Amino acid sequence: MNLKSIKVQLSIFLILFALYLSFIGKDALFLLSLGISVIAAIGVDSIITYLKSKKIIITESSIVSGLIIGYVLSSGEAWWITTLTSIFAILSKHLIKFKARHIFNPAGFGILIAAFFLSASTEWKGENLWYIIIPFGIYFVFKIRKQEIVTSYLIASFILFGVQAVIQNAQIFNIPGYLNYFFIFIMLVEPMTTPLAYYGKIIFGSGAGVLIFILYLLGVKEAELVALVCFNVLAPLLNKKLLSCG
Repeated sequence: MNLKSIKVQLSIFLILFALYLSFIGKDALFLLSLGISVIAAIGVDSIITYLKSKKIIITESSIVSGLIIGYVLSSGEAWWITTLTSIFAILSKHLIKFKARHIFNPAGFGILIAAFFLSASTEWKGENLWYIIIPFGIYFVFKIRKQEIVTSYLIASFILFGVQAVIQNAQIFNIPGYLNYFFIFIMLVEPMTTPLAYYGKIIFGSGAGVLIFILYLLGVKEAELVALVCFNVLAPLLNKKLLSCG
């Protein structure tokens, strides 16, 4: 295990955070569901990798994808739905590619497919525990150089929710409570499916924030995941246009 790997560090954080959430919530079912999603993700990824290389390899990315699915998907879902969600996620990584890079955030894609086609529900464990997620999240996004995405997303969200609060005569100081910090700092910034160019990252983050706000107003199910998938599709175009300009 390479402790310098950001994926290993993220995995360790998510495991420790899961143990904490399970302890304070007395929720052993969460850990069981998390274990199923991780084992399924590792299993499918290892089989595909073996068919390609004839080597049994447990990848760090499969562990991260399984952990994220365990956090987002409802712990009350049947084991086979959790398993299928991990399968969808890993298959998307291996099959849906553009120039050797997978297009979709694997966990986000798998959960969205399960939500719309299997009627799976989401819980987003720990999403509002900003005092735990933000410190690690800041470290994480700077390590992978995606701080522009988070900053632009937060600016767009605060502006839009701020205007809404003024119109509805609500407390502006309540806006931070609207935000899904797990989505922002863990899923939105996935390195392989987000732009590389500086302005591309700004467009990606702010655009996702705007689209999520609109989807919320329209009452669209799983607004964060829908927006993420949409902008994952745009990421290669943003790279092509803005990197060539640079």
